[in-house]
Amino acid sequence: MDERYNTYRIWAPDDALWTQWAKPVLFAHPPQSDPWPITLPEVSWAPRPDGYTAVITDQPGASGVLEGLSLAQLGYRPVPLYNGVPAPNNQAASVNVSGIISVLYNGAAQLSDAALPTDAPPAFLLDANRMNGQAKQPGRYDNRWCVFPQDMPSADFMIHQGIGQVFVHADSIPNDLTHILRRYQEKGIRILHFRDYGAVRELEVIRPSHFKGLMYRFSTMLGLTQNAAGGFGGRIPEPTQTSGERFYGVG
Repeated sequence: MDERYNTYRIWAPDDALWTQWAKPVLFAHPPQSDPWPITLPEVSWAPRPDGYTAVITDQPGASGVLEGLSLAQLGYRPVPLYNGVPAPNNQAASVNVSGIISVLYNGAAQLSDAALPTDAPPAFLLDANRMNGQAKQPGRYDNRWCVFPQDMPSADFMIHQGIGQVFVHADSIPNDLTHILRRYQEKGIRILHFRDYGAVRELEVIRPSHFKGLMYRFSTMLGLTQNAAGGFGGRIPEPTQTSGERFYGVG
């Protein structure tokens, strides 16, 4: 069977509780380099999986996937939420996702060996670099993306599954994640925040602008480039000059 499908199904098994939120975008693009051994980071900061705690790891690039594999060794189900499409033909892109793809593929065997139960508590994986880079720079491949509330389980679903607290490992809490965490907090889910080399603290999530408003999604989507096959990513046309008029061509 196709390697892409097999790898995706290791990360998102049909019968796993949290599979419906796993994003398939990066699995459609196998790594271009040969497999290489991976070293997993320690995750002593993470609470033991007790069915009451979910984890969100918002780390840059491949480090988030590596952390997800370490959390799998503890008993968490890593759920990849990566939604930026890699640029074709090695074009320069706003967000470099090659390292993420490599670890998703190279780490699949380790994840399979973890033999996680179908109801293992989730560890949602995000790329802290997802909104980095130039915004719609002409001639560049724009694959910046963000996570919307619809991309993660609702607070009601989390509570129904017994989740009462969310542990966030991130240097800072970006705006898109704030829209999700605030929803959780309003329903009584406790939010804990951990920075590297810092102490765990309970987080009071400030209500972001346009919270629960249609304008938030609309204005955010206007600034991103959707991909016809799903996810985010596309080449921004370069401006051209014809008959004194300026317009955007196909580049």
